[in-house]
Amino acid sequence: MWNPISDDAAMADFWPPKPSGVWRKVLSPLRKFYLKKFYAVSEVTLEGLDNLAAIGENDGVLITPNHSHDSDPHVMMEVARRLDRQFYFMAAWQIFKGHKGADGFVLQRMGAFSVDREGCDRRAMRQAVDLMTSGQWLVVFPEGEIYRTNDRLTPLREGVAFMASTAQKDLTKEHAQPAPTPELSRERSERDVPSQDRPPKVWIIPTAIRYRYTEDVTPKLAEAMTSLEDRIKLKPAPPDMPLATRILRFGDAMLTLKEKEHLGQPASTGDLASRVKNLISAMLDRLETTWLNKTLADSSVAFRVKTLRQALLELWVDEKCESTKRSQAKQALEDVQVVMQLYSYPGDYVSEKPTVERMAETIEKFEEDLEGGMVRPKGKRAARVIFGPPLDVSAETANLRPRTAATELTAKLERTIKSLMST
Repeated sequence: MWNPISDDAAMADFWPPKPSGVWRKVLSPLRKFYLKKFYAVSEVTLEGLDNLAAIGENDGVLITPNHSHDSDPHVMMEVARRLDRQFYFMAAWQIFKGHKGADGFVLQRMGAFSVDREGCDRRAMRQAVDLMTSGQWLVVFPEGEIYRTNDRLTPLREGVAFMASTAQKDLTKEHAQPAPTPELSRERSERDVPSQDRPPKVWIIPTAIRYRYTEDVTPKLAEAMTSLEDRIKLKPAPPDMPLATRILRFGDAMLTLKEKEHLGQPASTGDLASRVKNLISAMLDRLETTWLNKTLADSSVAFRVKTLRQALLELWVDEKCESTKRSQAKQALEDVQVVMQLYSYPGDYVSEKPTVERMAETIEKFEEDLEGGMVRPKGKRAARVIFGPPLDVSAETANLRPRTAATELTAKLERTIKSLMST
């Protein structure tokens, strides 16, 4: 999971997309290497392509996949290659600075542009809207974070629907025409207007990315679990203990440590899911009271985290602020990061359905949080990309206020992606 705490806490520049067909061909071997070797995705299949038939040549498109793994953008780049289309991507600005800017150079040539996810990044918003109003295809992951729960969708951020609504509003103004006569209105209602004969519009394509292992990785998972248990000096599990039980036992031990650290003592009752929820609530209440002078208990965890990050980052990067205050703000940011790590563990993810994929995701997340950096999958995987029926933004937002339109469109998008993920 992305951590905002770095030496470069404030975004200094905006990285616009600079797509290049030449560079795309030159970088194609690198992209394939990352996808197959680093992310272990050995095959990608596409489903629901017939749902794209309604999209006109000049229509803007916003593709909104779920986001459970770092490999998701590389999978979508493979989809772009299969469709022979240029996809654009919105990505956190921090990744553009990797390897002294080399990562940013590559990302820009692949069609990516930067966004400051902790604030209202008007440059990124304008870039996204301009792309859609000019008939381009943009990929945005509406969950906003990587949670490593490929079987579950976390609440979507409304900013995605707001961008699409804004783009549609701009297109409507640009192509405004005099009201048709009653005779023409009746004529149009009796037949479908071909896409090439109507003004361009914006579509949102609900999309699901589903992974499955194509080989037995259970022995590797058991080996990784043993290494994790040794790392925190947890008593070795009996040889006959199921792997799922070992994962839950390890999660209980780690949660107990966090409860002692942040609450002073471990919870005496409750299952893992309720204990995780209670710890998150307690930490956010304390942080908000200290730094915001209020609590946002009625808001989503994602919104509360974003609000805290904005306030704390402003203090941390403010050189006029006294050093003690800045140090405290940095420590608070680290606590906020703990909240996000906790939020990525639903608590009942493995116990509900102990599949190999769910157990692997959880173990890899343990490794990532304890050791830092990205952890490679334990074996070869296959990816399915499922396109749902496109949402006509003009129809979905007609006669609605912008805020209401974004809320309702987000809710419908969330329901549709969840449905696709269950197929």
